[in-house]
Amino acid sequence: MSGLAGVYGLDDRPADVWLLKRLIEAVAHRGPDGEGCWTDGPIGLGHRISRTTPESLAEKQPLFDESGALCLVLDGRVDNRAELAASLRAAGVHLRTDTDAELVLQSYALWGQGCAIRIVGDFAFAIWDRRRRRLFCARDPLGIRPFYYRADGQTFIWGSELRQLLDTLPFGAEPNEGVMGEYLSSRLVDCSETLYRGILRLPPGHVLTVEDGRVYTTRYFDVDPRREIRYRSDDEYAEHFREILREAVHCRLRSVAPAAVFLSGGLDSSSIVGVAARLAREGRVPGPGFEAYSLDFARADADERGWVDDVAGVWELAVRHVSADDADPPSLAEQVADLRDFPDLPNTHPWGLLLAEARRRGARTALWGYGGDEWLTGDTAHCADLLRRLRLVALARQVRDDIRTLNMLGGPPVGLADAIRWCVFPLVPRPAKRLVRRFRSRDVPDWIAPDFARRVGLQERLAGDVGAARFPTFAQRAISRQLQSGWSAAEYEMVDRFERRRSMESRFPFNDRRLIEFALALPEEQRWRGTQTKFILRRAVGDLLPSSVAHRATKGDFTYLYAASLEREGAEETFSHLRLEADGFVRGERVREMHRRLRGGDLGSLGTLWMILATERWYRTMFSASHAALAHEEMR
Repeated sequence: MSGLAGVYGLDDRPADVWLLKRLIEAVAHRGPDGEGCWTDGPIGLGHRISRTTPESLAEKQPLFDESGALCLVLDGRVDNRAELAASLRAAGVHLRTDTDAELVLQSYALWGQGCAIRIVGDFAFAIWDRRRRRLFCARDPLGIRPFYYRADGQTFIWGSELRQLLDTLPFGAEPNEGVMGEYLSSRLVDCSETLYRGILRLPPGHVLTVEDGRVYTTRYFDVDPRREIRYRSDDEYAEHFREILREAVHCRLRSVAPAAVFLSGGLDSSSIVGVAARLAREGRVPGPGFEAYSLDFARADADERGWVDDVAGVWELAVRHVSADDADPPSLAEQVADLRDFPDLPNTHPWGLLLAEARRRGARTALWGYGGDEWLTGDTAHCADLLRRLRLVALARQVRDDIRTLNMLGGPPVGLADAIRWCVFPLVPRPAKRLVRRFRSRDVPDWIAPDFARRVGLQERLAGDVGAARFPTFAQRAISRQLQSGWSAAEYEMVDRFERRRSMESRFPFNDRRLIEFALALPEEQRWRGTQTKFILRRAVGDLLPSSVAHRATKGDFTYLYAASLEREGAEETFSHLRLEADGFVRGERVREMHRRLRGGDLGSLGTLWMILATERWYRTMFSASHAALAHEEMR
């Protein structure tokens, strides 16, 4: 866990040392264990470190190779250490230490710009290559570690947090209206832009090169759509998956202190606890072990204590409980003022109590169940796959099971109209979809002001998520979209900044690249069979879980936290005096109508209304004067 900072003079002017030190200081909370700073002519690299792995105890950054021609700063963790080290040594590379930073630096020295694809783990890094006068940067496939940057033709500046870069903007912060439109539509699509004009993010799974005065990005990672995994029996699938999951948990337990494993009682977190407990009994945990933590909710539809107790009973675990009712989140305006960014999602803050308790007990790392839903649940697009193959009896059965399954999982109720869409929409050719979108503007929500939508090309922005890798099935294509999801990119950045303010590093076994590649190569019936989602996971860890969890078909419902946030923030009053309405971004009467329906019991617009409210708070806090008025004044 680290904080990165850097400055590169594109016109060969010496690096601004004062600016570099300011950028480093802005992320001091990300690295309480030390600071490093290095400059050489036009380039300056900065680093703050938090030592979370045994190997990092001997690590010092910025790190140079033996010749002094390469210099690295890394925020990350390498999870395929043995494999990577073996490949490097086989090529004649001398590894001076066993640190993750040394592995990454020597990987670049050997493979150049092709190094990123060989590294499995969560990472963002920058390498200055003196011989080639090249700055090379990379980010992990899901964007677990953040990387922001800006370039103005004279200087390239980068860092781990968006707020580092805000004060470097020559004319102050300006809103990026196109991205605002995505937030107000509650559909984040773009993976490169941020809420501020001139500040970009390196998209997940991309590398960035600055060379000869040019800045360009290239996608280095995607799952191979041609790969297929086929076995003769369910047991063979489960055995293979079990090996991958064990390794994904094993490598993430590498820590200087007992790792915290968060147990919600759901299938994903319970599986991680079960695998970790089995590894501990076998004496295979790489470090001082782990402790289990759980968050207790008094509200009945969010209360999962019974399942937590069942898991604890199987493994005789002492689970440390924290009450979610003790959460006292700051107001949205206070969060914006502190973060200088979009506020945290309402369901985030109770988990901060677990992070704080784990940190109080000495933990520095936490394992979560994020990713299990995305890669293992399956997708209703499998109905279109059955229709395309004219398997009509199987389709009728699948539609029946899907409706039943989704209604048991919670969320908005689904019915036959939804099922027709699952079956038909994926089969419509992409050109036809684009044509319909263009003439019907169906992507632009009716609460968005039409003039604003036209000005920023919102129709085209929101239609940008139609494409997907050319997997053979519609279900695979739907699942793979998570790899290029603007929502995912933003959410992982929110999680990162939330945990770093609490001096913790989160790790996600289900987001292991090897697991994702395996999951996407499976036949759909290993993900979703009948009314049972995550079929392969249930079989793979069935002997590690109590029956109540292994066969659980429901999920905790935490949407009430969004409703509570709206109430706490005085949404009704805010919606009656929207700056976003006055400045021409939204149709206020439509927003107020949605809020009236919400108060009448219609929860369909709950998430959207919270996004509008949070965007309003961000807009008011960051731009005290009317942006529209200022823009009009500039035009005059």
